[in-house]
Order: sequence, then structure tokens, then C-alpha cells
Amino acid sequence: MKTITIDKQKYIIPESWEDVTLRQQMRVNEYTAKYTNESIKEVAILAAYANIPVDVLNKSKITEMRKLFKHFDFINTELPDKPIVEFDFNGSHYYCGQNLMDAEFQDFISIENLMVQYSGQTQNALPYILAIMCKCKKADGMLESISDYDVMKRGEEFHDLPITVAHQLSLFFSISETMFTKIIPLSSSPEALQAIVQNQIDTLESIAKELAGKGLLMKCVAGILRYCIKYIKKKYKTLYTSTQ
Repeated sequence: MKTITIDKQKYIIPESWEDVTLRQQMRVNEYTAKYTNESIKEVAILAAYANIPVDVLNKSKITEMRKLFKHFDFINTELPDKPIVEFDFNGSHYYCGQNLMDAEFQDFISIENLMVQYSGQTQNALPYILAIMCKCKKADGMLESISDYDVMKRGEEFHDLPITVAHQLSLFFSISETMFTKIIPLSSSPEALQAIVQNQIDTLESIAKELAGKGLLMKCVAGILRYCIKYIKKKYKTLYTSTQ
């Protein structure tokens, strides 16, 4: 991080992708959605990453703006392209790959509910989706269940998760071919279950399709949703076969 001064006011700005948080990236999405003019949009992106009011930047001298833009050359570089399944954050160690191997169906129901709650503002759901998917180990060595912690509170904390971590997690969700064997804990008839599961699949597939090609955060969410779809299909296939 680096401190700069504009009109006697100090601002702390990121110097690399590692310094950018989900919160800042969400702000970038919010700001850029307001403008269609590309020049103004560039200023808005700068304002979002640096947490500097757009009005302040608009009143800055051209020479100052040139210097400021140079500080953000890193946004033209690629994010890390290595998938990760665990990470450290705020003094805790989180597992994602291992958690997905023992995923609970309630995790995916909770994600579906989040997508409904944040309909139209999908990127804002990402910290909470990650809070569901990323678990710590309990004292007995077992991974948490979402009933063991406050998902919304953890989601608020994950607003400050480095964008590099979120991106690398999304790569894991997007490319993983892991299949699951646990049975969906539902007692419905095969016909009723098929209708319920197909509705969940249709909902998630529709959302994932809408998110395709709509920016970094949208790609993160879409990757997780595609993983959820694969999970639900496999779960249903296992259960349906066992009831025949």
C-alpha cells in the first residue's frame, strides 16, 4: 500500500493486486456501472480502487492525474492463475477443496437463497457465497458446518479478502472435476424430488448464463454456481438411482 496526497488530503492506495480487496473490486463494479463514457469510467475505476471521490479526481490537474494513473499500472497485469483450495485470512486457516468433498446440501440451498436475495446485484453476494464455501476446522479436526458460525458475519469479514484469493478460489470452482457420493437427505418421492432438483438446476444455470463475460466478480460467482450445478446433478443422480 502507498500513501499519496491530493489537495492536502492523504489517501492510501493499492500498489498491486495483492492489495486490492473484494470490497474495492465491488466498488469498481458499482462505479463503472454508472458511466458509459470510457474516459469518465477510467476515472471512476481509479476512484474506486483508491477510495478517492470522483469529484476530487475530476478537479485534479492533468499532471496529477497522470502521476496517479501510473500508480495503477498493475491493473493491466494478469491475476494469479493457480487454483487454490485453502488460504489464511485474519488469523484463521480456511479450507475449500476439502470442504467441497464433504459438502452439505444445505450449503447449496443457502447459496441459491443468496442469489435470490441479491438478484440484480449478484456481485454483492460473492463474499457471502465464499463464507458458505470456505470452512475452518473445529477442535475435533472436522470441518465446520454453516450451523457452527454466522455466515453473514463471516461474509462481512470476507469483504476484505484479497481479490487474488477470491480469483484463485473461483479458478478451483470453475475447473474442478471432483464428484460427490453423499446422498441428498430428502424423503420425497423420486418424481417430486426430480421436480425440486430440476428447478434448482434451472435457476442456477440461468443465473450463471447471465453472468458470463460480465467482469471479474461476476466470473467468480459464475464459477461457483457452475460447481453447484455439477454437485446438485450428481447428488440427484445418486439418489434417483438408489430409489429405482
